Amino acid sequence: MKFRAFAITAATLALAIAASGTPAFAGSVHLTGNLQADYLKGPSAQQIIDTFSSPGQPPFGGVGWEVIIGRVGFGGQYGASFSRTPQGPWWVDWMTQPLFLSYHPFRSGYFLDPFVQAGVGCAGRVYLDQWTGDATGNLYLSIYPFVAAGLSLDLSGFLVSGKVSYAPFMTSPPAPSISSYPLGNVQVTLSAGIAIDW
Repeated sequence: MKFRAFAITAATLALAIAASGTPAFAGSVHLTGNLQADYLKGPSAQQIIDTFSSPGQPPFGGVGWEVIIGRVGFGGQYGASFSRTPQGPWWVDWMTQPLFLSYHPFRSGYFLDPFVQAGVGCAGRVYLDQWTGDATGNLYLSIYPFVAAGLSLDLSGFLVSGKVSYAPFMTSPPAPSISSYPLGNVQVTLSAGIAIDW
């Protein structure tokens, strides 16, 4: 049922893209730095503020890119967080959306740029100090589809944006030595960067 709901959402986005009549050449490239956080369920505004302002639990940091032609875009974003317990091992967590399609109803270059996205995400953890070539106990990995909605402000080529992503379900690879990574179903991303128009 969850997969069917995601498939219907993705198909609706694809139909909107196909019907948009995007021009052949007008577009832009967005390059951003990102902060990302995940939540088990829809967070309150105060929870989001606490996550992005508290030094005790830093969000994932990373980069993102997107190519927009008319109203249609494709891109990806990548975030990671390095951690260590006192006198313990180092590990790295990652939360990425390596490929997504997007739809921008106002086209690129507008001051207000609302958008929707659909794509595939990947999240995981690996313990760096304990890696022996055997993934047992050292690697956690989840793969998931997602849909997202957000808003960018284009300030004469400087971008500020935020988006909320929802992952209806997650799965780990079919390997007994790899455990599922416990990522929350809701992710929030804050971004800043540049837009290069053509």
